[in-house]
Amino acid sequence: MGEQRTNTKKTLLNLLIAVTILAAVIFLLLLLPAFVETTMPNDSYMIKITGLSDLAVNGTATVMIPVPANAEGELVIFESSSVLQPAGWRTAIRETPYGKMIAFTTTEDYAQDISRPTGEFETKEEPRLLVPALATPDNVSVAEFARSSGGTYTTVVFLDGFVSPPENATSISFDLEYRGGGGMKYLIEEDTWTATVNTAVSSTESGFVPVPAEYHVIPGGIHL
Repeated sequence: MGEQRTNTKKTLLNLLIAVTILAAVIFLLLLLPAFVETTMPNDSYMIKITGLSDLAVNGTATVMIPVPANAEGELVIFESSSVLQPAGWRTAIRETPYGKMIAFTTTEDYAQDISRPTGEFETKEEPRLLVPALATPDNVSVAEFARSSGGTYTTVVFLDGFVSPPENATSISFDLEYRGGGGMKYLIEEDTWTATVNTAVSSTESGFVPVPAEYHVIPGGIHL
């Protein structure tokens, strides 16, 4: 009787071990594809500027907006790929007193709204935001601010060459959204950096106009 009970225990133990091994194998088979999966960090910049289509152009009109860059001012998209040309506009990277910016110029009689997504894979994982950065919270350096969890800072846009009498003034809306990083390797997801500008500027403005921007870091971690 005792021997039979011992054999039964051994059988149950062996069965439990077999089930455990089988469960472990199934778990590894399910986990392995995710473990070896690698996602390259991505840079995307959604550009949307509205309120331009009602404005007459005085010869040549120019709109300039901030550009994604790291804390040292190195561009993370537009120096390694061509700048996409929205309908009715010529686009280029232009040096300004505040640093590099994306410049849109047109010589048509009337301007058109600008809507253009851009993006590419990035090999680097480093904090980046929309620059120029004219002012940061507590006047910390741009590098220190970029390493923080985020906050509101000041960047700049530029308008010139539009005919907009004060009595017919309208608003030009800037909706800019940069998103970078977020790569994944061996189930470890990297940080994601976002910088946005959502503001309206009077069509009577001319020259550089400081505007608020939001910077936010989405922490990475283990991705299961």
